[in-house]
Amino acid sequence: MKLIVGLGNPGDKYKFTRHNVGFLVIDLICQKLKITLDKEKTHGSYAKFEDFIIAKPNTYMNLSGNFVLELANFFKIAPDDILVIHDEKDFELGKSAIKIGGSGGSHNGVLDVINKLNTQNFKRLKIGIGQNQEMALKDYVLQRFSLEEFSVLEPVLNQAADVCIQYSFNDIHYLMNKYNQKKKNGN
Repeated sequence: MKLIVGLGNPGDKYKFTRHNVGFLVIDLICQKLKITLDKEKTHGSYAKFEDFIIAKPNTYMNLSGNFVLELANFFKIAPDDILVIHDEKDFELGKSAIKIGGSGGSHNGVLDVINKLNTQNFKRLKIGIGQNQEMALKDYVLQRFSLEEFSVLEPVLNQAADVCIQYSFNDIHYLMNKYNQKKKNGN
């Protein structure tokens, strides 16, 4: 069993903000698989599809680890079978990559997942949102994408959703070689 969790903030006012790319990918996965997150736990909602769980916390970003731990414990999923989708300020808009382990950097949602799982040993799908040096990071990540930015981001979100679906049936190293290389080549 594998767990795919998108990080973000709950509520419509955050839907198309930079911090919510993880939620946007989960929404696309659900759309592609024609499923809904119809099951609830204390800290979020999820759906079970074949041999994987797709989920979104209903907590704010900085408390995301509670839900990840709750699902991991409930379904007895090891951290190395968890894929967390999140925004990455250190990647330019439109860049993305799959990574195994490592620190959470300055991403409080990822840091909370690391804290709650008590390990860095889980997979991440990082989606670039870029930075704005003229704006505080906490304001920037809560800003909505412009139409122009979203046109750059939309194909990346679609490809990320496809990769997440493939993750449930493929080895992560195969996907990293395929996806990360494809992104390097600009395809």
